[in-house]
Amino acid sequence: MYFSFRHWTLECAQWNAQEKLASQTTDSKDSCTETLQWLPANEILPSSEQNLQLSVCIYPCGKYKLKHVPFEEAIKHLSGINGEEFIAEAEALHLDLLPGKYEGGLKIWECTRDLADFLMREGIDFTGKQILDLGCGTGLLGILAMYLGAKSVHFQDYNGSVIRAVTIPNVKMNTSELQKDGTVSSSRFFAGDWKDFADLMSAELSENKNRYDFILTSETIYNPNNQRKLLAIFKECLKPGGVIYLAVKVHYFGVGGGIRQFQNLLANDSSFQTNVCWTCSQGIQREILKIRFSHTSPCD
Repeated sequence: MYFSFRHWTLECAQWNAQEKLASQTTDSKDSCTETLQWLPANEILPSSEQNLQLSVCIYPCGKYKLKHVPFEEAIKHLSGINGEEFIAEAEALHLDLLPGKYEGGLKIWECTRDLADFLMREGIDFTGKQILDLGCGTGLLGILAMYLGAKSVHFQDYNGSVIRAVTIPNVKMNTSELQKDGTVSSSRFFAGDWKDFADLMSAELSENKNRYDFILTSETIYNPNNQRKLLAIFKECLKPGGVIYLAVKVHYFGVGGGIRQFQNLLANDSSFQTNVCWTCSQGIQREILKIRFSHTSPCD
């Protein structure tokens, strides 16, 4: 299943309802950003249960056919897990976002497709590189990097249930295919809030050699209140000389975030240089941004 304009219009119209649903878990009358309790970050280890998938969908990407768990099967799986039913219920109501609770990780979003196509078309070389698929959802960008020769790929999403239900199974299904060709990539999985993730990884990433050569991220700037967290991840996790590819919509109607807003944040921080390397002006405007440390960055 993939992003549709119909879904996006519906999401925007229902954003206030989503905030109301999220705020029902607290008695505070402060603003949404002050009352939300973000999920703590943690590493998630794969289990044998995540091998048990009944069916497989194929996502064609150039010469590769990426396997992934069908959306409907993931929903069915989560609706049977105590404490995770709200994700299935939200998706049944076409509520792809519940602030602080669910960040839409079960879908293959439109800009994810854009970035996957761009990486293939431009022939980006991931051979021997360390990759972070940030806000990974189904993990297709990181999986594509594995097919393209990445040494290691770390997958991070807000919801641990998404990591367990779709990301890890997707990686396992494709790893078996990669091993047939003699390609071996290591992988790790993380969930939770970006601020906590940066703290969790800070000791490990204190040496530049452990940082990421590439950060791939899609549809991650829609919430303005999380943009500074995203910037902090970039600064903490990117290796000097590394590259970030950020695929986004120019503006997220009804939500508040947008690429120009994030570009201003980057410019004011001055740690990074950016350029727009791909645009689409048909339908909802979309772009891919290439981001690197600036020459004046203390990390350079």
